[in-house]
Amino acid sequence: MKHKLTLALATLLLASGMARAAASSPLTVAVYGFGGNQDVANYSATVTTLVTADLTAETNLVLVERAELAKALSEQAFGVSGMVSPDAAAKIGQITGAKVLVAGQVMKVGDNHLVVVANIVGTETGRLFAAKVEGAADNLLDLTSHLSRQIAQTISDQRTNLIASAEESKEERLARIIKGLGTNRPTVSVSISLPSLGGQHSEAIQTEFGIILLQAGFTLVDGKADRKPDIEITGVDYTSAGPRQGSLYSDSSVLDIKVQERKSGIILAFLHQEASATAAASMEANRASQVNAVDALAERILPVLANQKYEP
Repeated sequence: MKHKLTLALATLLLASGMARAAASSPLTVAVYGFGGNQDVANYSATVTTLVTADLTAETNLVLVERAELAKALSEQAFGVSGMVSPDAAAKIGQITGAKVLVAGQVMKVGDNHLVVVANIVGTETGRLFAAKVEGAADNLLDLTSHLSRQIAQTISDQRTNLIASAEESKEERLARIIKGLGTNRPTVSVSISLPSLGGQHSEAIQTEFGIILLQAGFTLVDGKADRKPDIEITGVDYTSAGPRQGSLYSDSSVLDIKVQERKSGIILAFLHQEASATAAASMEANRASQVNAVDALAERILPVLANQKYEP
């Protein structure tokens, strides 16, 4: 009993330590800028510079370089309102790795009074929070310093709302799927063609299928093998290039799969999967979208295969 209590306590302490570590790990933040009308253009640029400098000094934040941010999206993405759409925020997050995006607006009221509003957006969740300061225009340094503290505090307080909860890794997901399978492992063949290339085989998709099937304990065979497959996986991949995203290329794959018993001809399943990806080169984006499509099919296709009983 004492040993069990000690083990339970150790487990709780480990979990608590991991939770604290996750909560204290630095967040990547992008300060897109503070907009405004022409009469506050100089103030807007200064506010952007000062807020960026203040947040850089925060030990729990990692700031995206302004040059990298400029590559991600054009300055026209927001306009003078300083409002950020969830789609634009998500796109910046995907390209730069930023978890939080800060943008805002500078407004002049009267001759010497400024109101500065900061919008704090989670690029993964789309949640929006705001911070505001106001005061004399000739006291801009104190105003931005106060605003930066508000922004940093909001990010700290709303961390769980600004970032998505951690998802299981590809390896963890595959291990979970395999653990839930039965013991049956029929032999399998895979043949996926690319209509856009005259019906050539997709080596990327067939390789990814092979990796998953072998890890799950299935035996793979091809046309050169003496042993014929129990199950044939055939299909087509309609892959196409997507729009450029800054300096990155995008690609999408539409994968249609048929799972069929070789001897009886019985069709066990028709599966459809769409996936996309971005990368620094077009070929990398193309391969990544194909791999993502196969990975997304794993949870549906592996149980279909494992439910079929065949003599070894």
